[in-house]
Amino acid sequence: MARPHIDYLQSQTLPWQASHWRHLPGCQLKILSRDPASGAASVLVRFPSGWAAPGAGFLSAGEELLVLDGLLELDGRRCTQDTYGCFAAGHRHASRAAPDGAVVIAFYDAEPVWTEGDPPPGQPPAQARLLDAFELPWATDTGGAVFGGRDHRWKVLRGSPHAATATLLIAAAPHLHPPRWRAPQEIHRCAEELFLLSGDFLSNVGQLFPGAYFWRPAGLAHGPYGSRGGSFALLRTHGGPLSGTVTAHEMTLSRAPPYLPILPPDLLAPGPHPWHPRRY
Repeated sequence: MARPHIDYLQSQTLPWQASHWRHLPGCQLKILSRDPASGAASVLVRFPSGWAAPGAGFLSAGEELLVLDGLLELDGRRCTQDTYGCFAAGHRHASRAAPDGAVVIAFYDAEPVWTEGDPPPGQPPAQARLLDAFELPWATDTGGAVFGGRDHRWKVLRGSPHAATATLLIAAAPHLHPPRWRAPQEIHRCAEELFLLSGDFLSNVGQLFPGAYFWRPAGLAHGPYGSRGGSFALLRTHGGPLSGTVTAHEMTLSRAPPYLPILPPDLLAPGPHPWHPRRY
């Protein structure tokens, strides 16, 4: 069984829960989505002030993370807001700490089982990457039917939009919508997940605000999209390039779309009413 279709969920409606993972003792989690077969998961992690890991060790799963708030210290390196990390399974962390607390979004490609100490001898060093995403240059693209052919920008954190897997930061301008507020829907060959960092999305399932998350399996028609205030989001693709086809039909996009979520039964508790940020 693969991950369920989530489109979309405001993470603010989920409760924080105590971490059940050995590598995150004393932390709190919001599980955004999870593959029940492999244990792969996308989660928000809140580190309390003064947190420190008890010792060195390594995970059985590959891990990606983006620091959303605060400061995380990984192996002696300071990871402030907008720091992106990618660690292959088996990478040894000598130390981990959050002296003033931190919030990160983390992604695991399997159940993250923590083992203390060093990896078995004879294994090649597991790859690791840390970078300041704020300093990366923007690349541009002409967009597609979803954005009415208007420009949007991206920063590549891992892989490529043309590769089987990718992690990107994407941004779009405010007051963006398809011509005449109508456009075909897109169908991608890859699964996609997105976490909205700032701004908003107007979509066929509602208006997404910062903290919104979706996981969309491959082959599903979606969109069109727009934005009232612009958007800045973290996007990950799985199983194919970020390309595909468009539908023969067109859909009308509203500047105040109703919330029509697609959620598994265990996430329907927040109810049909969307979450809205305080504006004033």
